[in-house]
Amino acid sequence: MNTADFSVNEYVFYKGVGVCRIEAVENKTFDGERYEDYLKLVPFGSPGTSSYFIPVGAANARLRKPMTQDEVNDAIDRSVSDEIRLTPNTKERRSAIDTILKGGDCTQILSLIKTIDTHTRLCRDSGRKVLVSDENALRTAENMIYPEFSFVLGIQENEVADYIGQRLASPANA
Repeated sequence: MNTADFSVNEYVFYKGVGVCRIEAVENKTFDGERYEDYLKLVPFGSPGTSSYFIPVGAANARLRKPMTQDEVNDAIDRSVSDEIRLTPNTKERRSAIDTILKGGDCTQILSLIKTIDTHTRLCRDSGRKVLVSDENALRTAENMIYPEFSFVLGIQENEVADYIGQRLASPANA
């Protein structure tokens, strides 16, 4: 890793965990034999609860800088034209959803959230059952992007959906 890429006290995005602060660089061993430098990461919003250690040499592959506010807004704006169709075949549906979630593209994840949320409302309004896998996928998708959006936008995580809704309802996106 180029030492200029990440530094102590900087915030980074760690896939699967969310926004973290680099607390320190520590020389550690986890096998009792080989020592190497690790970045110690502390999740944003929950200091003292847990920490993660990433080998310095693997940091570029596992970490990225958090999005900027312009990037968040751009992802929201682009999600309007990104339409996702959910197939009724549950196996194919799960596979398609997993592909989107594993891809990590915020625009596609936002489109997935919008699609599942709309589908869920239609099901409930017509008295049909909502698939548990859809509900789980919706929660997973929200947990993947809402914490970072909250951090970047300086709002509470429970305000992110409202922010997205207001942004999508603005005349520029109509």
